[in-house]
This record gives sequence, structure tokens and C-alpha cells, in this order.
Amino acid sequence: MESKAITPYWLFLLGVFFFGVACVGSPWHRQAGEYEVVQPAPGETLESVAESFGGGAAGLRTIESLNPRALTPGNTPLLVPSKPVYELGIRPDGYPVVPVLSYRWGPEAGTGPSLARVQADLLQLEASGCTLLSPSDFLAFIRMERSIPEQSVLLAFEVSRAEAFRALVSSLSTPGLTGLLFVDPAGVGEEGALTWEEVRRLSGEGIEPALLPPTETGLSAPVGEESLVGYARRVKDVISTSHALLVQQAKMPVRFAAYPDNQGNSVMASVMVSLGIQWIFIQGTGGNPFFCDPLSVVRMDVGRRGAEVPLSRYLDTFRRADLSW
Repeated sequence: MESKAITPYWLFLLGVFFFGVACVGSPWHRQAGEYEVVQPAPGETLESVAESFGGGAAGLRTIESLNPRALTPGNTPLLVPSKPVYELGIRPDGYPVVPVLSYRWGPEAGTGPSLARVQADLLQLEASGCTLLSPSDFLAFIRMERSIPEQSVLLAFEVSRAEAFRALVSSLSTPGLTGLLFVDPAGVGEEGALTWEEVRRLSGEGIEPALLPPTETGLSAPVGEESLVGYARRVKDVISTSHALLVQQAKMPVRFAAYPDNQGNSVMASVMVSLGIQWIFIQGTGGNPFFCDPLSVVRMDVGRRGAEVPLSRYLDTFRRADLSW
């Protein structure tokens, strides 16, 4: 008699138990504002959840940060962003861009930003969580070959007179400054300029030399009665000579260049591309998306901004757009 009374109670407990097991074992997810709570199926991993809900390998880092492996037992609900991060950082609400922050020290004494300003900018980039890309990482991103961390920037230094730039490099407590070094090869080794030994050393430390053709030769347009054929020959001679000197002294291929006076045209672009230069910079505003024009990559002269202009104005690393489908 006693067993008959107890049987319904045990049946109820068994029902609750199996219902709980089913809830844990079966996959489900719930919307929770900016996040979703996901119950993975038995045997699923963070990688497989990222593939289903986070945009694949590109979103795995975000999911790992929300669900540390050491603190996340197997088969427990996971927190994932409701807006997945896709390859190259593309999301339904936009895509990443890379600002190229340029600092220029011209041939005239006293031109260019002060050492204190550049040091303050570097500290702000670090405090803001920005990642300094290497030229190779930047190139891989705009070739659509590699995703990059959020808030990524590329530094570019244009150096004619080298005093302030030398002081900047020597003031760094730890090595690791990376970026591009635009130089006019004809000026390297002149009084007050960088030496070729310095260019090679900086290259080995992560600051890659880039070609800046001489500006005093008037390459932007034909001069006087010069014909188009004569202009094209002159552009080819000047840029080829400058490029050959940089390759010879830097002892490495030259992948980046800038238009003289930031005024490019198809003649100069054709000559540079024929020499193996892959990406050419212009002066402008805004960051560079992965689909940017390789012959018009934008660099921003942040070193010349007014004292009242914050660096943050140049640090827009995500361009909003409705990409939902």
C-alpha cells in the first residue's frame, strides 16, 4: 500500500529530472538585448558556437572573452553578441576602416609636430586600446586576406629633417613602434636628415621605408611647353631613379609610395605600379576600408592639427552602414 502512494511522487521527480536534462541537452537560444544566451548541444565547442552565432573564426575572440574557457563548464549556456562579427570585421551595421595617422617633418627647420605632441598621441592611442598595425598587416587587410583587431591604426612618418623623429625613437621605453617611413632617397644622408644606416635599422625594427619622390622637380603636371610624351618620360626617369636608390640602399623591395605634393595622376601611378609599388598614398581625411583604391590610400596629417583638435577626431575605426540581409 505504501509503495502505491509513493509511486506517483517518484514519477513526478523523474519527470522533472528528465525535463531538466532535456533542457540542458537540447540546443536553444534566447535574445537578451545586445546579447543572446545560447545553450549548445552536447559535444559543441566555443568554435562551433562561434560558427553558428558569432560569425565564425572572426567572432571567436569576442565569444571567448564573454565565456572564459576556465570558468565555463561544458554544455552550459553561453553569452554571445546578438550582432555577429564576420570575416574582415564586417557586421550587419557596418565595417571597419583603418586610419593612417601621418606625422611630417619637412626640410625647413622647426616644421613638424613637437616631440611632446607625438608622445602624447602615442600614449592616447595606447590608453584608447588602439592596435598599431604593421605595414604587412595593413596590406593583408586591404587585400581582404586577414581580419584585424578592432580600433586598428597605421602610423606613417614623413621625415626630411630628422632631429625630432630621432628624439621620438630614442624616447621609447620599449621597442615595437611600427609603421611607414616616407623618405626622399636623394635627401637621405644630407645634413640634418636620416642616414641610410638609420633607415635600415628602423626597417629591421618594424618601420618600413616608403618612397617619396622629389617634389622640387614638378612631377604633378607638364612644365611650360613640355609635351605629354616629354612629361611622361621625365616622370619615369625621376621616379625610377628615386625608386632604384631606395631599393639599393634599403636592401628590400619598396611596396608603398606617396605622390609628390599629394597630387597624383595616371602617369605617375602607372610608373610606380610598373616598379612593383603596390599601394600609393594621398593626403585626405577618413579611414581606409578593405575595399579602398590601392592608388589612393588616404593618410591624414594629424601632426599639423591645431592644439585644440583632439586626436580622437581621427580615430573613427568603424564606418556604420546598413548591411543587414
